[in-house]
Amino acid sequence: MQWLELRRRFSRLDLQVKVVLVLVLVIAPTFLLVSLLVSQLALPVIEEEMRVLGVHAARSIADEVVSERLLAVGKEAELEQKLRETFYMQPSVVQVDAFRRDEKGGIDLAASTEDPSLTVRPPEEILPEHVLSYRKVFEDGVAYWEIWAPVTARKRVVGVVRVEVSLQNATGLERAVRKIMLLAGLANIVLLIVALSYFLRKTIANDRLLRATESQNLELSRQLHEAERQVMMKEKLAVMGQLTASFAHEIGTPLNAMGGHVQLLQDELRRSSSDSSWLHRLGIIGDQLLKIENIVKGFLHSTAKPPSQQQLLDMNQVLEKTLGIVSPRIETLGVKLEKTIDRKLGPVRAVPLDIEQVLLNILNNSLDSIQAKQRGVPASASRLEVFSRMRKDGLSEWIELGVFDSGEGIAKADLQNVFKPFFTTKAVGEGTGLGLTICREIVNKYHGKVEIESKEGSWTRVILQFPYGVNA
Repeated sequence: MQWLELRRRFSRLDLQVKVVLVLVLVIAPTFLLVSLLVSQLALPVIEEEMRVLGVHAARSIADEVVSERLLAVGKEAELEQKLRETFYMQPSVVQVDAFRRDEKGGIDLAASTEDPSLTVRPPEEILPEHVLSYRKVFEDGVAYWEIWAPVTARKRVVGVVRVEVSLQNATGLERAVRKIMLLAGLANIVLLIVALSYFLRKTIANDRLLRATESQNLELSRQLHEAERQVMMKEKLAVMGQLTASFAHEIGTPLNAMGGHVQLLQDELRRSSSDSSWLHRLGIIGDQLLKIENIVKGFLHSTAKPPSQQQLLDMNQVLEKTLGIVSPRIETLGVKLEKTIDRKLGPVRAVPLDIEQVLLNILNNSLDSIQAKQRGVPASASRLEVFSRMRKDGLSEWIELGVFDSGEGIAKADLQNVFKPFFTTKAVGEGTGLGLTICREIVNKYHGKVEIESKEGSWTRVILQFPYGVNA
């Protein structure tokens, strides 16, 4: 429960506070561990440097003893003075002793900077021929180096110099390094937190600005789609007006002929017959024909062809609309419809009816193929897949609209002929062979492409490609 409470409180914190806490909890322990490891590694290095310092001091004393013959009898005072000079010049050196071989072959203490009774004699009473060093610990717990340097005269060891180098300074130096590392680490953590907080504030401000801009873009996009919808509606009304005008024009011609013949019949009846009932009936017919002619003329005067039908189209909306037109047939055939729509597609300038005509023709072809396959294999699973996506080809960008069906497919030999006028794989009376030809002409008008892939007896895929930024 406490863990859940901590998570709940942490989730309520500001993003900047969360980042700072994570940095402190992750970086601080890591840096402390690194500092501890560095300090532990630094101590052996410092101790080794102190040993080298002691070896150098012992050898220097041994060389001076040989050159000045300070081991000779009667020069004990000079030798002790030399040892004390080394003792005072080297703060880490806490004791210096010098031993010599006596006349009986034993080892005698020649001089010492401390109480001779406390002096440590050579191991096993043997003068070493090489420099020896031992790490030892005083009674108070302070470590030190014990260094033995032989005094050689005429290739014969005549004595030895013993130097004690305290490591107390090395321990203090290691502690100082640790403190410096810790302080530097804390300073770096603080600077890192301050720098990251600054850039994080900038990032948060930019993110808020980006969100506000995205909201504005969404609003502008909504307004654009609304304007496009209105334009499409006006375009539809214009097309309906064109169709109405064409319909009125086609009806007007026979109406004019009928009105003329009615007028001729009225003139003949007035000259050859006194029966007014026929004239009355013909008058009613003439009046109704005149009314229809006036209505047709009204349509012709009220409709006008729009100067341009091109507009920015949302291909996804056109695809959804066309699917809505054929949805009753999809449900009737029991076809499983799958849609994969890329909502990030940009608009393309085109005539809505052109794109609707192409999509409607391809969808109907797919449904015809599925229906034909169901006749031969009633239990076959029928699937129709439509998709929209963006494709990049070098520097060019294309919108692709695709239709995939699990129908009876197209034979490989027929694929190269499907765009030829009047070529069709459907039964007699079910197709004219002009649908795909018209589709390709419409797509080519927008500098696009139509690609068809198929496997006979299994499936067919049709892909429409429309480039961005190209007008028909």
